Amino acid sequence: MNELADKLIAKKKLRHAPEIETAESRLIIGEDGICCDVQPRERGKSERIIEEFMLTANEAAAKLAKDKKVPFVYRIHEAPPEAKTEALHEILPKYGFECPHFSEFKPAHAAKILEEARGTDKFEAVNMLVLRSMAKAKYSHEPLGHFGLVLDDYAHFTSPIRRYPDLAIHRIITDILAGYNNEWLNKRYEGFAVNAAERSSAAELRAVTIERECEDCYKAEYMKAHIGESFTARISGVTEFGFYAELPNTVEGLVHIRTLPEGEYDYSEPVSLTEKFSGVSYTLGQTVQVICAAVSVSDGTIDFVLDDDEQEDNI
Repeated sequence: MNELADKLIAKKKLRHAPEIETAESRLIIGEDGICCDVQPRERGKSERIIEEFMLTANEAAAKLAKDKKVPFVYRIHEAPPEAKTEALHEILPKYGFECPHFSEFKPAHAAKILEEARGTDKFEAVNMLVLRSMAKAKYSHEPLGHFGLVLDDYAHFTSPIRRYPDLAIHRIITDILAGYNNEWLNKRYEGFAVNAAERSSAAELRAVTIERECEDCYKAEYMKAHIGESFTARISGVTEFGFYAELPNTVEGLVHIRTLPEGEYDYSEPVSLTEKFSGVSYTLGQTVQVICAAVSVSDGTIDFVLDDDEQEDNI
């Protein structure tokens, strides 16, 4: 299994699939129901082995449906919007990286950007920029392929059946294997596949939002015991009203612009907030020292302020 997974991973690299890194959180909940620790969730080799087999099964299911020209619920990931790829052209040189020239942005371009940045102190910022340039994956009755995986055929098929789209396509595949002809399959599933894809995409967005909000509340609950403590963080997002800083354990909080040293700040979307006269800049990926100033468990929000030593360093 390990040997086969390594071959599948090698094939993915040959397809130039971009290796974007995403941080997931592991919440430790005590017997009292209180969140007592937050840790970054790490993927081990065994999980990667299973993941590669799942991807292969998903691809096989989608290819079967497309070859037989029957209605299906595909998992699609379209190419990034042109406006976002043009923004990469403008922003990457500020981090010392050139964006590859292209008439059409392809997965290989994203893979090249990430590969050149990997191992440098700018990787996390470049990784965030590439991630945020990507379109959102969704479900569709049309086989439009998966940009991030560089696959022409893809669906959510694998066990455990934890998504409605998995169940929907198992139902369709069952009837394909039972020998029903295409006319019958199209009549039975054409409207069903369109409806299932639309409803599943909408339900996924709701579920992701609820999950994120719930996780934020647990993180705020954890940080309640650490108010007043200083942490090393990395700027994970910049807005016109301040910037977000993420701790190594994935906890994220807002440093509001009103808490920064007095001045007039220019916002360069989406990477930096710069004080006009001193030139002090807060940039995506930059390391900062912050203090946890306040939390709201019910809102799932955490407020950071810059540590006094950090402010003195920037003056």
